[in-house]
Amino acid sequence: MSVAILATPTRTNWELVQAWRALGIASCTLRPEEAPDVLGPGDVAITRLDVLPSLDGVEPGLEVVEALEERGVRVLNRPAALLAAHDKLLTCERLEAASLPHPWTCHVEAGGRLHAVPFPCVLKPRFGSWGHDVFRCRDREELEETLALVRDRPWCRKHGALVQELVGPVREDLRLVVAGGRVAGAARRIAAESEWRTNISLGGSFASADVPAAACELGIRAAQAVGLDFGGVDLLPSGDGWVVLELNGAVDFDGRYAVPGWPDPYAAIADALGIEHAILEDDVRKERAMPKSMRGEPARPGDEIVITGHSVGDSPRTAVILEVLGEPGHERFRVRWEDDHESIYFPADDAVIRRPPHQAKTKTKAAG
Repeated sequence: MSVAILATPTRTNWELVQAWRALGIASCTLRPEEAPDVLGPGDVAITRLDVLPSLDGVEPGLEVVEALEERGVRVLNRPAALLAAHDKLLTCERLEAASLPHPWTCHVEAGGRLHAVPFPCVLKPRFGSWGHDVFRCRDREELEETLALVRDRPWCRKHGALVQELVGPVREDLRLVVAGGRVAGAARRIAAESEWRTNISLGGSFASADVPAAACELGIRAAQAVGLDFGGVDLLPSGDGWVVLELNGAVDFDGRYAVPGWPDPYAAIADALGIEHAILEDDVRKERAMPKSMRGEPARPGDEIVITGHSVGDSPRTAVILEVLGEPGHERFRVRWEDDHESIYFPADDAVIRRPPHQAKTKTKAAG
């Protein structure tokens, strides 16, 4: 059995694959268009497509899911669930139908009429991430000014905007990583100084978290409400309980989401999703905590190296391997970059090796 994460290369996806490989799980990241040439009956595909940088939809690729299922591939985070997690209007509708607590929300068409709104409030895109284009409005005048500001942005012209009750004031939230009906990891996200949004991309920070039973139950029920097999649930404290702020089908997380006294989050995710793996021994824990390289990757000339952006909005850099140098375990590569210049590249933990689709097809045909 192979497990493939269908997504663009990101640090979270790379670390997840490396952690699962350390557990003996044959895992990789694939772009959706590569999946039909690689996956077959008994394999698992986990869709983790993210919101587009333009904030007007989800990355392309969900159209391949039906073909994968017809071939006997087990698909997690099916298209309807992923869309319901990323589209905040659909999220609110699913939470409302499940009678789960969430902020009051209304949808405003571009140039449309405003309803009665509780203030202070938040204006945001339907497909939002990274805290981009999220505004806090103290009164109706400020809300109308903000709507005028975003009215001509592509995401607003296409989908309108959401106006949402501001819960708080609070400067931290609880992000849960939920998989297979279990909470596998959690962390508190704390807003930066002079910032009310908790996004790490806006300078927010992490802190370890003990997860109350009520928060666990709510996070699990929220994921089930949208049909999400594996993703993130952001909760805000409210009074004596919690409210669901958002869900994320491509949630970013790392080893810092380990909850004291709980199983390793990567192993817990595999367990919850029914993916068999080896027991995580202490020496493996230590090795996985070290900086990763591309040691052990079956790199060969013609493969591509994709280096993820270090900041939100950065585009990945891509190079084609011309020659593999060095001994196994100490590889370096002579590569040609997108601008056609050549250099020697030493592996780092922000890079993944990708086999272009035409190579994958050749391999599949040869195997047959």
